[in-house]
Amino acid sequence: MHLVSVSRGIRSAHWSLSCLAFAQMLGLYLAPFSPLDVEYTVRFDEDGKGPARYNIFTIQEIHGRNQYQQIGSWAEKLTLNTSHSIWENETVPESRCSEPCQVHQKREIVLGNPCCWVCIECEENEVVINETTCKACDPGYRPNTDHNNCSKLPVDYIRWGDGLAIGSLCFSGLGILSTIFVGGVLLWNNNTPIVKASGREFCYILLSGVLLLYIMTFIFIARPSVVICGLRRLGLATSFAICYSALLTKTNRITRIFNSAQKGIAPPRYISLASQLSICLALITCQILGLMIWLIVDPGDIESVSSDKPLVILKCKSGDMRILLSLVYNVLLILLCTVYAFKTRKYPENFNEAKCIGFTMYTTCIIWLASLPVFYVTSDDPEVQVTALCTSISLCGLVILGGLFVPKLYIIFCHPEKNVKCNSLKGGSHKEMSLGATGEVLLSH
Repeated sequence: MHLVSVSRGIRSAHWSLSCLAFAQMLGLYLAPFSPLDVEYTVRFDEDGKGPARYNIFTIQEIHGRNQYQQIGSWAEKLTLNTSHSIWENETVPESRCSEPCQVHQKREIVLGNPCCWVCIECEENEVVINETTCKACDPGYRPNTDHNNCSKLPVDYIRWGDGLAIGSLCFSGLGILSTIFVGGVLLWNNNTPIVKASGREFCYILLSGVLLLYIMTFIFIARPSVVICGLRRLGLATSFAICYSALLTKTNRITRIFNSAQKGIAPPRYISLASQLSICLALITCQILGLMIWLIVDPGDIESVSSDKPLVILKCKSGDMRILLSLVYNVLLILLCTVYAFKTRKYPENFNEAKCIGFTMYTTCIIWLASLPVFYVTSDDPEVQVTALCTSISLCGLVILGGLFVPKLYIIFCHPEKNVKCNSLKGGSHKEMSLGATGEVLLSH
């Protein structure tokens, strides 16, 4: 070629002019230029290097032998004759180290080879921030279908219109009406012997506690909030404390009165109405003060809990344990009531108050023993758990109404002739049972 000849002449003559200056002087073949005998253009880059040119070969079996077969070339552009190539499934392969990652996958670069990577699945609750990073969604959110953004999940909680809630509310509503009815009947017959013998004041304290038990169903079914969670702990424990403090005071009084009468000793102290009411209110106050201090130290909060469904469950934070801890004091009251009820089981037949209390406490123990396992087993389904708890609470109120007040209503409505003072025969001696206005039981020969 002419360019080669000129270059050799320059080197042989030892001219001091550069190739470029000499070419400019001659005005011949300054790059880029197109030689006459080829189709491409000769050009150089800024470093004085010419463009790369490659021939592309594949190994093919020809006449039983593996031979190289040229299928194309590269000279500033790709020229490929696919009719001479043999690709699997007639698909031209792609030249890449790693395949692109799918949705919800991130890249992890292979050590020592920054051009290759491994695709790793992000966690179920994570979204892809960039090609190499996944980020977990905040509580109450979940990844969208493209896994590039977090979407807020719908909040679920037991509602007033749910089937289970309606059943619990109806049960509780009937209990409220029954409690009001019983209280009205006792007030109407306030000065009759059957009411005075039972201790009128304690009957009304018991009925107020039962009424609170039934009201608690409405608080438990209400939408969880900081106030509602606090009321659950305070209201449930207080209502039980009112009921069982009154029963404990009554059973303790009955036990001491009959024991002193049987032994022929002087009546025990602190059996007057004022003393008994003070003891009962002191027991209730201990529960309320303990709960108030606990609420101040640990007011509680609400939380959104993930579930298997595409939603979050709104509930009181650590509500299960807090509710159970708030009932420890009531468990102690129930056990003491049951012990006293067992001790008074053989008292005079015509004084059946002790037997009614015994039946009430035995049944209450059975309900509590059955409710605690159910409460824990249903912890994964808050709707069922709340309904089961409300049912247990209402059953406790129903047992108190049925065991302690239905016998009184039966005498008032069906056998008013029995609503009088009576005599008792025990131990071979006749003793008169005097039923005073304060509810004290005084035995005399």
